[in-house]
Formats: sequence, C-alpha cells, structure tokens
Amino acid sequence: MERLTYREAVGELFLLPSKTRKNPFAQTEAFYRQLGEPGSRFPVIHVAGTNGKGSVCAYVNSMLSAAGYRVGMFTSPHLVDVRERLVLQNGRIGEETFARLFCVLQRRLEDFAQGAYRPTFFETLFFLFMLWMEEEEPDAVILETGMGGRLDVTNVVRRPAVTAITGIGLDHCEFLGTTKEAIAREKAGIFKEAVPAVCWQTGDAVERVFRDRARELSVPLRAVSKKEVKLSKIKKNCIDFFLKSAYDRDIEVHLETSAIYQTENAALAVAILGQAERFFTISEEQMIRGLSQMRWEGRMEEVRPGVYLDGAHNPDGIRAFLQSVRGDGFLGERWLLFGACADKDVREMAALLQEAGLFTRSFGVLLAGGRGLSEPELERLFAGGPAGFSGVFADADKAVGQLLSVKGEDVRLYIAGSLYLAGAVKRFLAR
Repeated sequence: MERLTYREAVGELFLLPSKTRKNPFAQTEAFYRQLGEPGSRFPVIHVAGTNGKGSVCAYVNSMLSAAGYRVGMFTSPHLVDVRERLVLQNGRIGEETFARLFCVLQRRLEDFAQGAYRPTFFETLFFLFMLWMEEEEPDAVILETGMGGRLDVTNVVRRPAVTAITGIGLDHCEFLGTTKEAIAREKAGIFKEAVPAVCWQTGDAVERVFRDRARELSVPLRAVSKKEVKLSKIKKNCIDFFLKSAYDRDIEVHLETSAIYQTENAALAVAILGQAERFFTISEEQMIRGLSQMRWEGRMEEVRPGVYLDGAHNPDGIRAFLQSVRGDGFLGERWLLFGACADKDVREMAALLQEAGLFTRSFGVLLAGGRGLSEPELERLFAGGPAGFSGVFADADKAVGQLLSVKGEDVRLYIAGSLYLAGAVKRFLAR
C-alpha cells in the first residue's frame, strides 16, 4: 500500500465496519503469528468483563506509571479521537506513527497466505497497537478485551503475566449467551494455564464458573469482593475509602471521582498487581499515589460546573451510576439526559432510572448513526413516569446547548445511557 496521511488512514479505518465481519479466531490468530506476535514479549495484563474494564486498566496503568514503569495501554471505545485507544506513558499514539503502522499492517496483510482474511475495525487497531508496542519496548502492556474474551482478538497473546475479569452482567447476549454463567464462560476464555488471574465476585454461580475453569488450567485465582472496600468520606468529586491489603490491614485510599463504583474497580486493579508481583515492584505509597492520580473520561466526569457525564450503557452500569447519584449529597434539582443504543436492555435501564426517584426532569436524545432509540421509543419508555419527562432532542448538540442555557446553579444535569452519547457531548463541549 502506498503511504497514507493520518486523515487518509483514519478514513480507511472507518470504512472497515461496512467491509468486514467477525473473523474465525483461528484466522485472526494465524495472522498475529505471521506478524511475529508483536508486543507479546513484554508482561501483558489482560482484562475482560462486562462493566469497568477500561477503568480497571486505567487504574493499573496509573499505579505502574507512579512506580516509574513505562506502560502501553489498549482500551475501547474512544469518545472523541480514535487514538484514545492506543496509549503509551499516558500519551496517545502520534498521527504520523498511526498512519505509518496502518500502512505496514496493510502490506503485511497482502503477504498473508489466507487471502480472504481481512481484520475488522477493532482487530486492525489491536494489531496496530501491538506493532507500536514492539517498536517502543514498554515495561508493561495492558489489554482490554472488546466483547467477550475467548474469541476476542486480544486473546491471541499466549502467555500474559496476569488475566483479570471485572463484574459480569447481561450485555451482548446475542453473541455471548443469555445467562451470566454463559457470559462468564466466554470471559473465562482468557485464562491461561498456570497464569495468575483475578476476578470480581459477581455471585456464587458466576464465581463457580471461574473457579472451575481455573482448576482445569491450574490457575491461581484471586477473587475480590465488596467486603474489601469500606467507604470513609464522599465529597464533591472525591471519595476516600479503606482497602483491605494483602497484609490483612486497611490502607486509606483517595480517589478523584464522584463515582462510587470506581472504588471497586480500584480494588480489583490493586489485586491484579498483587498477582503480578514477579514482574513489578510497587510500594504502598506508589500504589496510593497512582490510584489518586487516575482520571478516566466519561465516568461520572464533571464536564462543566454541575454537569456530569457517565457512560453507563447497560442495566448494571445504570445501577452503578444511580448509586453515585444517590451518594452525591446534592440538595437541588437533578435533571437527566438519556440516550441509548437500541440493542441494549433499554426497558430495564429506563425502569431503573424512573424507579430511583432521583430526577425531577428527564429528557431523551437521539444518537447519531442510527444506532440509538427513535423518538417514539424514547417517549414510550419515559412518558408518564415519575421523572418529569420533558421531550426528546434531535441530537446531543441541541440537547446540551439548550439545557446548559436554562440550567441554574441549583440544578445538576446528569447525562447517561451510552458511551456514544458521552463522546458526542465531549465533542460538542470541545467546540
């Protein structure tokens, strides 16, 4: 392939969803071997799960960085810039590097024996990231799975340093299964023989799936639960809590967030590094500093005074979002702006939001690209409910622009329902 500019490479990338489909894992794996398994010679931390994967990866990254390690991180989705997914030392991949490696990848595809193989959008970004890591030689590589685990492109890495699974919920059921146990089996597909693993205690049935799989593969498994987190203080945009350490004593931790659910993600991240002790040395002070320094956009993020953005996009995400709203101590009015993808369990999400009784007014918003709910669907979900439904906006720009113009200091606006909506809001505010 001839050399492309960054803009041309991104243009080609965003055409892939219309030209590709999910590949058989064996083909994906074969192409990765053909590439020479780039990036896999460094300690890899591999994270799967339903909610919180990105936050867990970000906390691990922040703690390792605080300890002086040079860390590469691959996450998804992005909110505004596709390069948010490919990070080294907390900086995005450069535009020129992105374009150059995109062309390298296309040339390697031309040489691949299985000519019908064409990587998807997500697979292309993963391969590009791993080629970048091979050049940069980081101290650690953090990989967040896309959907599932067993058949995810990130699972081509044969020997990670540690694997981890966050909480399990009912999401992507058409691909992963209709029960939490079935979904857990797909996620547990990232476990590797004798490689230490960490999981969040979602429930007895799910944990049994993880423990059975760990036993089959002789995996040392560490389960983390809510019992290891004790809330201390919740103030505006910060939380103090006590975390039970490996030495059976409590460590006081400060997080710069108003999202209560981040305490659990932080606890899981600490356990991950505990299982990776043979690769990394981190002091208690570095751990605490790394946790307090982590910032993750779109997770109860205050994007303007009194405006909070959360990427809650499924029922479990909405439950976690509502827990944080309840704990904010705000005495004025709360307004809700909600927009969701049509393939989510929107009925349960809307019911949870209405039953919470936390919002005096609520608004719907249509998502760009046709993935979101229609205006009649949003109206049916919310009209007549207790949250003072006030209509549907045509897009995020109109919604945020108008609501900001009428919102007073005695009102907090919460925006939730989709990471696509979160990205649209961020783009509007950046302009």
